[in-house]
Amino acid sequence: MTSGETGVLEQFSLCKAEVLLPASTQSAYACFLEKIDAWWPAEYRFAPEGVLGIEPLVGGSCFEDVEDGRRLHWGTIQELEEGSKIVLAWQISPKRLLIEDPQKAGIVTIQFSDVEGGTQLKLVHSHFERYGDGWREYLRAMNSSAGWAYCLNKLKTAIVKL
Repeated sequence: MTSGETGVLEQFSLCKAEVLLPASTQSAYACFLEKIDAWWPAEYRFAPEGVLGIEPLVGGSCFEDVEDGRRLHWGTIQELEEGSKIVLAWQISPKRLLIEDPQKAGIVTIQFSDVEGGTQLKLVHSHFERYGDGWREYLRAMNSSAGWAYCLNKLKTAIVKL
């Protein structure tokens, strides 16, 4: 693959989703990080009774604790800007296998902006090509209404209830 082809590939291997959240930017940011277990869809966990968490620091883990005592490492925080931005390596493969090396994972960037009526959350999931076999299908799935948009709507619903 030439460098020109790589640029084209990366340009089209993006998933974008956004949602207007009825909360202040700081509250929306805090809910995303601190209450992921309350809003993340049950059907997108590895275990029905799994408990999710995010360690809010660079190098911290996005994880699921499962019944047998294991901690499943879903991602690694790459960058954190208090109240405005979270960047993490998304270490779940197209086949729902965990990826040990963050450099072989996609990148999810979540930005929070003040807007009239609340907070605009914009999510970009990039570098799908790093996932290897099945990345195009994974990209299509995450771009579908059952992908990131679905997850962000669960966050919105949780914020309304909190």
